[in-house]
Amino acid sequence: MNAGRVLRESGVDTDELRALVHPVQPEQVWLRSASPFMMRIWGSGIQALTVRRWIFVDPRALNGDRAKLGILIIHELVHVRQWSDLGVPGFLWRYLADYLRGRRAGLTHRDSYLAIDLEVEAREIQARFQ
Repeated sequence: MNAGRVLRESGVDTDELRALVHPVQPEQVWLRSASPFMMRIWGSGIQALTVRRWIFVDPRALNGDRAKLGILIIHELVHVRQWSDLGVPGFLWRYLADYLRGRRAGLTHRDSYLAIDLEVEAREIQARFQ
């Protein structure tokens, strides 16, 4: 299944969204059910993980409410665009550096994750469509 299909089915496929994730084309982003192993290493509360043009989704979310899945996919499409903009080393470096900066500042794991600039941007864009 591709992200474009989910966006259409959930009713959040808009010109505004496509502009925010440009040059990514949602029809070329693939969704896969996350394996039980992946979900064990994710920890609690994680519903999806994006690696370049692949979005691995918790099977319960993938097979659940389409409107909620659409909102989740918006967040993940922002990450696809970030991967595209920064490249693999740039994305990984920035993500890890932001997380470690938070930890060095005394933030908890969760707060450090929430403070990652790439996550902040994805949540801000996602919020526009909720």
